[in-house]
Amino acid sequence: MPLDARKIAHIRAAVQRTWIGRQTTVVFVSNAGGTYSYTAQSVIWKPQQVIDPQIPNVSGAPPGIPADVVMIVPLTTSLIGVVFVAFTNTATSGAVAAAQKFELIEAVPTGILPGGTHYTVALRRFR
Repeated sequence: MPLDARKIAHIRAAVQRTWIGRQTTVVFVSNAGGTYSYTAQSVIWKPQQVIDPQIPNVSGAPPGIPADVVMIVPLTTSLIGVVFVAFTNTATSGAVAAAQKFELIEAVPTGILPGGTHYTVALRRFR
């Protein structure tokens, strides 16, 4: 059955309702023309258990990309120019300097609709 505009709108609204109460605020740090900007953004933040890439998988397959955190953001969120994500809810240079920082590994549009309903972003903590 094809997806018409009403069904697509319903799916997007249902996805947004599932995010209620699960979001936290982080700061996206962007660089444009040598100037850093800080943007607070509501996301779903899911810390992961990081595997040691030197230990082979039990099944014999190579381990996947190690990600410290998986972040879920709406498709309307622009990730262009984002240098890193700071785990703080205050969008100031001092708060970002004191916070844990995570680099973006990859952002993949995922979801039930063609083109996705949200981005799943793999992040690695700066060490």
